[in-house]
Amino acid sequence: MSKRIMMFLLILVFLFSFTMVEAVALDDMPEKPDKLSIIALDIDVDQFGEGVEIFEEEYGIEVEWMEYPYGDLWDQITTSVAGGSTVDLYMMSRSWHAELGQLGMAMPLDEIVSEEELAEVNERFFDATVEFVSSHGHQWAIPGTAATVSFFYNESMLNELGYEEPPATWDELLDISREAIDEGLASYGFFPGWLAGHEDGMVWFDIFLRLHDGRWMNEDRTEWVFNDEKGVETLEFMKDILDEGLIPQAALEQTDWDNYHYFLSGDQPFEINWNFVYQTAIDPDQSDIVDDFAVGHIPGIERESYTLMGGGGYAISPTTRSPEWSFKLLDYMHREEGALGVMDEQAGAEAVIEDIYLNYEDYGLTLDEYPMLEVFQEQMEYASVEPYGRPSGYLTWYSEFRDNIFTPAMHRALQGEQDIQEALDEAQEEAQNMLESEGL
Repeated sequence: MSKRIMMFLLILVFLFSFTMVEAVALDDMPEKPDKLSIIALDIDVDQFGEGVEIFEEEYGIEVEWMEYPYGDLWDQITTSVAGGSTVDLYMMSRSWHAELGQLGMAMPLDEIVSEEELAEVNERFFDATVEFVSSHGHQWAIPGTAATVSFFYNESMLNELGYEEPPATWDELLDISREAIDEGLASYGFFPGWLAGHEDGMVWFDIFLRLHDGRWMNEDRTEWVFNDEKGVETLEFMKDILDEGLIPQAALEQTDWDNYHYFLSGDQPFEINWNFVYQTAIDPDQSDIVDDFAVGHIPGIERESYTLMGGGGYAISPTTRSPEWSFKLLDYMHREEGALGVMDEQAGAEAVIEDIYLNYEDYGLTLDEYPMLEVFQEQMEYASVEPYGRPSGYLTWYSEFRDNIFTPAMHRALQGEQDIQEALDEAQEEAQNMLESEGL
């Protein structure tokens, strides 16, 4: 028998075996629903749509997308699920899973499929991305995106000031900011969002706290420690920048999503923001600095650099038509097609399948075509889900902590209405009392 015939027979045996395994697996599935629906982030049809189309073609189940901007997702999800509306999947930010899980608004994936099946799906992802959709002994979502905060700078402005390299430390960044303002090249050094009752305030304090090598909680998470020496240094650092005028007072009133256009207009040398800024910066309809900017790592203070992880994945609603079929749809959404869709939208950043970054050339990707790929891969080496990091990943009453305890105290201190130590001590005492009565 020729080798060609033998190879053909082996392929037939493999295909038959695979089909039989799939058929046995489907025999274990409940009856197919006619339709599954997804509450989605408004860009996710482009990012995950191809995987969904493959699922629809293979199983004959219609998938309905209900798209919303990020700022509307929380209200839409909680209103729909609490009201009993039929929803199968929804986009779960990594900041929400502990809280939504505790409220019974998400189904633990480890209670829908076997430990072995879930582990097989998780093998494809960066470990940190599985961690950031898991809490209190359960995995609440399949990771889909791993947003990071990046450091953008106006390379042409820095060159005009005599700098060939971006700042490596915050001392250098602030000195360059002062020079740019003094020379009339910029109005401010950068424009952050430090408002109260909003996630951006938490993000910024977390960045500076971790750069100062500080912590939110102690090692075993039994005590809040953000009011210690490191926490005070962090808030003093932020207030000094604000009082000197290196950032505008409007930073206390605007979000990071509202103010990045100042960087795009060429009016400031630096922008620290989520990766979405890259795509807007290279769009000539939105940006005046298309050929003038570059991206790198956030400068250091006591730590060399730091970034925190956002993003998230898709979770299964308790009001789903079928948990089992919803999980299968999740699997299809978060395969190679979905990861490459994310990379297309984010210039090479934010996908969660590790092999694509380790062997990107095997997937036909180049650094010229995906310029954020290399920076993001480097960020993933130190952007782990740290036990001392932002408490959104493990605190079931995170919204209460953020909106009514911590950021109002931070705001009072930044506005000079209250002494920094006093403001942090009051917030710590209130948070500690709640921790002791509610737990994590």
